[in-house]
Amino acid sequence: MKKVSILAAAIAVALTGCGSDSSNSGVTTPPGPSTTTNKFIDAAVEGIYYSTSSGSKGITNSEGEFTAKSDDTVTFFIGGENGLKVGAASNRDVLTPFEAAGKYDRALNLAILLQSLDNQSGSASDEVLTIPDALREPDAATLAKMKSLSLDDRDSVTDFLTAMGVTSITSESEALAHMEKAFGEKSGTVRGSTDANPFVAKNGQFIRSIMVRQYDINDPNNRPNDKTMLVHADKMLPKAVFEHTRGTPYFTYQDSANGLIAVSDSDSLLSYADAEKYISCVLTGSSAGCNQTAHPDFTLNAPFSYLLLDKSKENTTPKPGRYDEVPFIEGNQQILNHYTPNKLEDDRDEGDADPSYQYETLSGSYDPITKIYTQIRSKTELNDPSNESSGKNRIEESLNFYYHVETPSDERYVDFTGSWDTTQICADGQNAVMRMVFDSEGATVSGKECNANSPADLEDSGKKYTYEELAAIDYWWFNISGRESKATLTDLNSVVRFCDDTDNGYIPGSGDKCPVDANGNNQEYIIKWEYQPAGTNWDEGLLTRRKMTPDGSTTGRVSIMQKIN
Repeated sequence: MKKVSILAAAIAVALTGCGSDSSNSGVTTPPGPSTTTNKFIDAAVEGIYYSTSSGSKGITNSEGEFTAKSDDTVTFFIGGENGLKVGAASNRDVLTPFEAAGKYDRALNLAILLQSLDNQSGSASDEVLTIPDALREPDAATLAKMKSLSLDDRDSVTDFLTAMGVTSITSESEALAHMEKAFGEKSGTVRGSTDANPFVAKNGQFIRSIMVRQYDINDPNNRPNDKTMLVHADKMLPKAVFEHTRGTPYFTYQDSANGLIAVSDSDSLLSYADAEKYISCVLTGSSAGCNQTAHPDFTLNAPFSYLLLDKSKENTTPKPGRYDEVPFIEGNQQILNHYTPNKLEDDRDEGDADPSYQYETLSGSYDPITKIYTQIRSKTELNDPSNESSGKNRIEESLNFYYHVETPSDERYVDFTGSWDTTQICADGQNAVMRMVFDSEGATVSGKECNANSPADLEDSGKKYTYEELAAIDYWWFNISGRESKATLTDLNSVVRFCDDTDNGYIPGSGDKCPVDANGNNQEYIIKWEYQPAGTNWDEGLLTRRKMTPDGSTTGRVSIMQKIN
């Protein structure tokens, strides 16, 4: 042992000498990312566990503060390090439920969760939301109560709160108002840098905007909790029809010295019964103006409806854009970080004499690491748009991403190459971790999943799936020529219908009816994917997967994947 110590010391001296010589030769090592102290707020959130992509871990203090490297992705948990991941975002000065959770319903459910826990265990102060001790270092029994908790499901949030003994559960309107007080336009909270708005450089740059409409509430007065989940792609269609209708609306802008120009767009949507009739017409080869009844194999039942994109109506004729709408507004990056609930807006088209009133809850945020502006919206249309006092007619929930592209035909991707972990909380409070390691050919799975009560080895542990096999089931975006391992933000924020019977001969893209299994069970499923990008390469966010039967029942648990390296 003594000889080893002497040898180690000698090596250390030699290395020190080498470092000195290198320094003298003029070679310098660039400084690494700085360490910053930033905040997570809906009021300051005290006691929420976090981890960073550089390896730091901790619990936020009474100011909601966390410590991370400037280029880190920060992941937040309810229930300590073995609890539920409730959000992940690129590090910045202030994070809120909208940046962490990424979508309207998930952000709202996170706010309800945090505020309700504080109702039960926090102080009377509106300045701090306190996570109770039982969820900072939870025992197995407490973790077991979280096994079905998902921010994707309001009922699971209220069920968990009830199981935790919370008797005063915050309402949706209370949660929105609380966030407005904490970081709304009149709160005095300043978020973001004073650097120039990167979307108004007027240097000829191209900017892509994609819009994902996720939910409609078609009877908000009588059935406010009945949401229609919108399906953006159907892999049970013949391949040509699937490719023709998959996707969500987009615009490509050029930010030039002569003004903002919309150089191309595709926003012609096929929705509800009209989409079903359109599919029927295409399948029978009928001409324009066809008005057939819906095909029985391509008719969706509640709570689902189609919202497909008619790609044949893509527009490539440039037209003027407007510099008076976010993110195309002169100023610094702080104008890209905003939140306003239930604001009256006049959405009339240019030249219209009559107003077109609607109410909007709008959250916007700019991520200086991904360089993406995200806008989350809940829009309430009125029975009489010319009368701001008329009743609610319909509500839409949607989000937009804005980001730079090199050319109008260019796209940005999330590359799955690397290792992704999915963690589940089992009925006994233990964690089951499944790992998927992606390479140029596909993915190898290993690890565990929850069985009836506790973690169990995966039946297919060690098996490698090709991208063709993955694309035939849940992971619908893989195996596209030239981008086999990659996905767009549209892909990762879509709801997709598919047939889970490839083991028995069903051929995706054939248009054939999805068969039942040996027990007579339907093998048709609908998958809801959600992803909020984080990190320089956009690949460090949380990818949420919810698998449902045609009646909307969730099969198994909502799973959350995250890249670990």
